[in-house]
Amino acid sequence: MSEKETIDLESKEILDNNIINEYNINIEEYSIDELIDLIKTLANHQNPFSISKKVETIKALFYKEINNLNIEEKKDPREEDFKKLYNEYRKNKNEFRKKIEKKESDNLKTKTEIIEEIKGLTSEIELKKDTFNKFRDLQKKWKTTGHVDIRFKNDIWQTYNHYVEVFYDYTKLNKDLRDIDFRKNLQEKEKICIKAEKLMSVKSLNDMHHQLQELHEKWKDIGPVKKEIRDKIWLQFQEASKKINKKRNDHFLEIKKNDKKRFNEKSKICEKIINLSKKEFNSHKECINAIEECNSLSKKWKSLGRVNKKDNKICWKKFKETLDKFYYNKNQFYKKRKVNNEKTIDLKNQLCDEAKKLEKNTDWDTATKKYIKLQRQWKATGFVNRKLDANLWKKFKKSCDNFFKYKKEYLNKIEQDELKKINNKKDLISLISNLKKTKEPEKDISLIKTNIEKWNKIERTKNSLKIDAEFNKACISFLKNLEIDKKLIQKETTLVSASLLNNNPKELSKRKSTVRKEINEKKKEINLFENNKSYIVITKEKNPLLDRIEKKINSLTTDINQLQEELKILNSI
Repeated sequence: MSEKETIDLESKEILDNNIINEYNINIEEYSIDELIDLIKTLANHQNPFSISKKVETIKALFYKEINNLNIEEKKDPREEDFKKLYNEYRKNKNEFRKKIEKKESDNLKTKTEIIEEIKGLTSEIELKKDTFNKFRDLQKKWKTTGHVDIRFKNDIWQTYNHYVEVFYDYTKLNKDLRDIDFRKNLQEKEKICIKAEKLMSVKSLNDMHHQLQELHEKWKDIGPVKKEIRDKIWLQFQEASKKINKKRNDHFLEIKKNDKKRFNEKSKICEKIINLSKKEFNSHKECINAIEECNSLSKKWKSLGRVNKKDNKICWKKFKETLDKFYYNKNQFYKKRKVNNEKTIDLKNQLCDEAKKLEKNTDWDTATKKYIKLQRQWKATGFVNRKLDANLWKKFKKSCDNFFKYKKEYLNKIEQDELKKINNKKDLISLISNLKKTKEPEKDISLIKTNIEKWNKIERTKNSLKIDAEFNKACISFLKNLEIDKKLIQKETTLVSASLLNNNPKELSKRKSTVRKEINEKKKEINLFENNKSYIVITKEKNPLLDRIEKKINSLTTDINQLQEELKILNSI
């Protein structure tokens, strides 16, 4: 199949309604006035085609909100304002369409004239000196001329390509110039083939597809190559295009498959809502539970996402009908409950009293949970007279606000106290870190103990383990630099570490357990080495292995003594 028979020409390069970067905002929760303001900003958009889907979405949401209003008037006056703005947008869109059609018509006329001129060049009996230059100028003019209507795009390009090939193949051009042009065109087409093959690695399918179409447009603007390699280079480009199109088609098939799955799941959810709407509520609690279940199902339905445009309309229609049935049943239930208004008022007054009692409760966690529970109960009490309900709510809310105000003040004070304790501890760490030893080690040790006592008098903080470790490290570092017996240093460092656990029973218990475990493990090691000694034959000569075992046993014994001393200190705390 030839190149000109298989090129798939694309439609106009107008922004896709599904890809709108400008005004990329969530309008699902917009009020009626906000929707009016939004369409007002879009009505005279410079490219109305690019926002047509957004405008239709705004229109659907607007009328949904208007229809949901429970008002006695026949018509909301804002609807007339919206209609005027919407019609203004449609007028702008129609004018924009006419401009495009006019431009495309002019482009078609220009391209037809170019083809006629090329055709005229090929019919000249003698090759004039400037014939090739005229041909070049016509090619440039073709490239700079914009798009034509999609109905004529394929035919006009094929006609153009035909006469270009005729010009190269049948006119008596200078062979050197023709060969140079052929080589240049071949190089350009080979570059396009390489670019097309690399498109398979592009992550965005839309980008990949649009770039491929751009390459096809560029291909069409490049002149022919030698006749004997035309099919070969075209087949190379065509093969890359097929792979890209297959990848895109596979993606859309997967989307279609997922759409069907989502459609079925949404239908099942609608069936569940229909079953809910068939229930007869015997109590307010049952109705609330059903509403919560319905809301949960609705949330799940929406979370499944959109399906294709056709099925999406069916889905939304079915979903709306099922919700209408459920809420009709719910409304009927509450109409019957109007006679029980006094009970609802009593319940609200009771909640106000309970909230007032909790107002100055300093058991913050328990009181907070109770307030949250009271607020949930308030939401579930139902509706009474609007003015009365507003007064009761004001009374209830005041108690809630007062409690959370007191709680916030308390937490702020706790936070300030915490910061003060941390700063005091950091000051002690800085003091020990910058402490210089004297010639009297006993006084230095006494000074460390005094600062440890100061440290322990400061209450624990949120990050006690970390800051205790920093203080412990500073104290031990200072003690190790003192010119005293190593055993005394070991004892004092152990006392320091143990003293810091004085205010932390949990860590103290954990450390005791660790020390006991280490003592037992080292005792087991000693027993193992003692057992191994019994297998060594004693001779008069020194036995290096026996010496190493004895050293290891002595080392372990020393470690055990140190650990036992530490355990003794820990037990004394």
